[in-house]
Amino acid sequence: MLARWFSWALVAFAPSTLALTDPQTVYDALSAILLPSSELVLVSDNAYQRDFTPRYNLAEAPTYLVGVRPAVAEDVIKVVTYARGRNISLLTTGRGHGYTTSLGRVQGAINLDLGKFNSIQVDAEAKTMTIGGAVNGYQVVAALQEAGMEIPTPQCPCIGFAGASLGGGIGPYSGLYGPMSDSMLSVDMVTAGGRLLTVSETEFPDLFYGIKGSGFNFGVVVSLTFQVYPATNSGQAMNADITFLGSQNESVWKAVEELAASQPKELAFGLSVRYSPDPPSEGIMIAANFIYAGPQSEGEALMKPFLDLKPQNVNISTVAWKHIPLVANGGAIANYGCNPGVYYIPYSLNLYRVDVLNLVDVVNYMSQAIGADSALQGTSIVWQQYAQHGFQLRPDDSSAFPYRDAKAFVNPFTKNAFVKHPPYQKTDSTSITPSRRQIDSLASESSQAPALDNFGREIRDLLQGGSGKDQLDVYVHFAHGDEGPGSWYTKERLPKLLKLKEAYDPTGMFSWYNPIISAAP
Repeated sequence: MLARWFSWALVAFAPSTLALTDPQTVYDALSAILLPSSELVLVSDNAYQRDFTPRYNLAEAPTYLVGVRPAVAEDVIKVVTYARGRNISLLTTGRGHGYTTSLGRVQGAINLDLGKFNSIQVDAEAKTMTIGGAVNGYQVVAALQEAGMEIPTPQCPCIGFAGASLGGGIGPYSGLYGPMSDSMLSVDMVTAGGRLLTVSETEFPDLFYGIKGSGFNFGVVVSLTFQVYPATNSGQAMNADITFLGSQNESVWKAVEELAASQPKELAFGLSVRYSPDPPSEGIMIAANFIYAGPQSEGEALMKPFLDLKPQNVNISTVAWKHIPLVANGGAIANYGCNPGVYYIPYSLNLYRVDVLNLVDVVNYMSQAIGADSALQGTSIVWQQYAQHGFQLRPDDSSAFPYRDAKAFVNPFTKNAFVKHPPYQKTDSTSITPSRRQIDSLASESSQAPALDNFGREIRDLLQGGSGKDQLDVYVHFAHGDEGPGSWYTKERLPKLLKLKEAYDPTGMFSWYNPIISAAP
């Protein structure tokens, strides 16, 4: 029922995707009004594959008529105005990490790629940073480390910093400073009406509230300015990776429960529960990652309950803060999370308590199901846990980001287990670029999709039983797309956000990515 009303509401609220327009007509019209420095191509051209940011998730992919890479904000205004006037769907992309199934409803659209908005300016004296809409997390980290500063950043280094922060944005230093959106000072946004607005606490403060947690609902953000902070521990941090057998499941969750009760602000903690065919696990394995913004000796002391469990592998080191995304979890995030062409199906939720018995049951069920069906071997449960300190620095009503009291952000997802990932290419000291090699072994995707989808939903439902709340809450960037706006933004915030939507995007032009829509009739 939920998926049925959600589909109806989205189609009714957003511009029609059925009245497809001839690509050449759109190309000719935009070519006549855009500057020569802006790039415009048909998606059938080789230049589209070469120059435009590829989509990371193959599941529920949007389709496009043309790709546009504006060079200046004025051309963004022209593209938005043209799309609105012709009732052509428009989707803005930064780094291509949009997992939600709601994007699959975008068909025959203009792809507005912000790849040319890639500047970074750091003012260490003023403690500010201004970035373009396509800058990724690793570029931010590298630039700030050079200046002796820091800010919360996404765990995955190639995710767009702008896009992440528009949904709140969580990462290893959120325990220190809260969601990324709490550090936002202002944005330059092109609205559905074709206006370029500078939005802040003093200029359009109502819209600024909505941007910090649901910003992709209101327009195209071309520039953002953030407060940044002096580097903790001289820009050095402990990274620790340890692994456990599935048979240690209960003991691990008890240690997690103990940590959650007293987690210091400097410590970020993550778990990945997944299948491994390699000995000694040959089944479910649990990988734990600890990031501590302080001396290694202090970090190791905090890990003691986990080390006392005699894990299978232990790897602890102190590294520069900018290298954390490249070494955490044995480099798996950078190596696999930064490559396009993987079939992801996320089914995520927030947890408000650590229910040990429930978590043991979930992992045991996962082990049994994967043992019976090899198609499910790509399933993982990714657990991200940050200290409450940073999230409590701002009042709950200070922004649209709603989940300051969550104990953990949990992302159970399934993917095609037989996809071969090409390695990421680190092209220079400040960028990570996905490889564009052909992805192999995707022929079985279609046949496996129903099993993967059903299993992901089952795992989410089981976890929800121990979440600590009756309703399903999910961090908007981890959402599957079937949960609805009450789960992404909370029922309490939805009336205020609907008023903002009516004021700044009354035709629903920006209503593809987990949109703000009213409840079903």
